[in-house]
Amino acid sequence: MMYSKSIEAMNGKKILEKKEWHYYIYEESSHITVSVPIGKPAPGFDVMYTLNESEKETYLQIGLKALEERIEDMKMNFSNYEMNSWR
Repeated sequence: MMYSKSIEAMNGKKILEKKEWHYYIYEESSHITVSVPIGKPAPGFDVMYTLNESEKETYLQIGLKALEERIEDMKMNFSNYEMNSWR
């Protein structure tokens, strides 16, 4: 884990919270982004979503509970989001 933290610091990303292989929430340049890894379709993808200001404020007030529905939607409707291939 030490290795990935140093990469995140180099990329200017600060992990706010994570659950390995379920979700990662990080802040970069005052934006909060949710990343959800999915194994299918092959070769696997990180599904990405940047919170709007309203979502960001709600998340900062009540935490992960504010994002539970969004995370589930990202898993089910991944093609509606930005996707970064693992390759």
